[in-house]
Amino acid sequence: MYAMKDKEFYDFLNEEVPINHNIQKHMMVTRNKLREYKRIAISYSAGSDSDCILDMVELVKPPDCGDIRYVFFNTGLEFDATLRHIAEVEQKYGITVERIKAKKSIPAACREHGIPFISKDVSDMLCRLQKHCFDWNDASENATLEKYGRCKSALDWYYCRRPPSASGKNTMYHISRYKLLREFLMAYPPDFAISAKCCDYSKKNVAKEFDQTFMPDLKINGMRQAEGGRRVGSIKNCFTSVRANNVASYRPLWFWSDADKQAYKQWRGLRYSDCYEVWGFKRTGCVGCTCNSKAIQELQIAGQYEPNKVKAAYTVFGKSYEYRKAYNHFKNQNKKIKKET
Repeated sequence: MYAMKDKEFYDFLNEEVPINHNIQKHMMVTRNKLREYKRIAISYSAGSDSDCILDMVELVKPPDCGDIRYVFFNTGLEFDATLRHIAEVEQKYGITVERIKAKKSIPAACREHGIPFISKDVSDMLCRLQKHCFDWNDASENATLEKYGRCKSALDWYYCRRPPSASGKNTMYHISRYKLLREFLMAYPPDFAISAKCCDYSKKNVAKEFDQTFMPDLKINGMRQAEGGRRVGSIKNCFTSVRANNVASYRPLWFWSDADKQAYKQWRGLRYSDCYEVWGFKRTGCVGCTCNSKAIQELQIAGQYEPNKVKAAYTVFGKSYEYRKAYNHFKNQNKKIKKET
């Protein structure tokens, strides 16, 4: 796309951009960041936040901006609608989105290491306990380190040994954050390997290799504070300055509300992928990811459009779906018994 000079950009900002100071502010900040840094890596997932980021970058980039690289990490289990949208975006903006294959595809990583269950945090803790042949009914908390070796963090999580958060609520480091999960594991121990290694091999490890090759000094992603969750828990601002890895991080949409995002979409006439526009998804990712509480409902919808991908998801994650179903049933049954008593 055409890169506006400064006067042209500021005239455009004042005359053409909707009266939304949050959008205007971050368009200006983004332009300055693109000029300040020389090697810029932008994570593109083909999701709605990524579409807004990419459009904004292409709109506001100055003629003297740094070297921009858009990167999509292909997990090996992506919807065809996602891959098709990437091609459409490339054509629309005249750019290239680098597709980087996983070191191990999700199906391969799950076969070798295990399947995620509930969330990455829960999967990691359960994986550690399984590796030490943990007895889920073991109540001898004081003797566990002797029995299970170097598994302290997972044992602390299972027995809720860490102090509660400042608010008094259960933290992510307590199994009690997930209602009756410990009781469920005791009653129905998992008979399959649980692990979140699939994310490491399909995204984290290949992202590190890309950084070592391209050596960016700024990384941009579409994280928003409004999303909540662990991913944004430790972040307080839209910008993180250079750390030990010599890479700064910038999140242009960090302070955007859902309303800001919708206003930008309408103003720019953006069209998200069919996952959003046709299927009605709220967000996208790996096909049928078990860390998504709505995975089964979404697969039922996606089955109308991409039955082969849905079949693949059940092949890979089927045991985790069934275990999650049993866990939900366990919670509902206990809730019913509690009401009756």
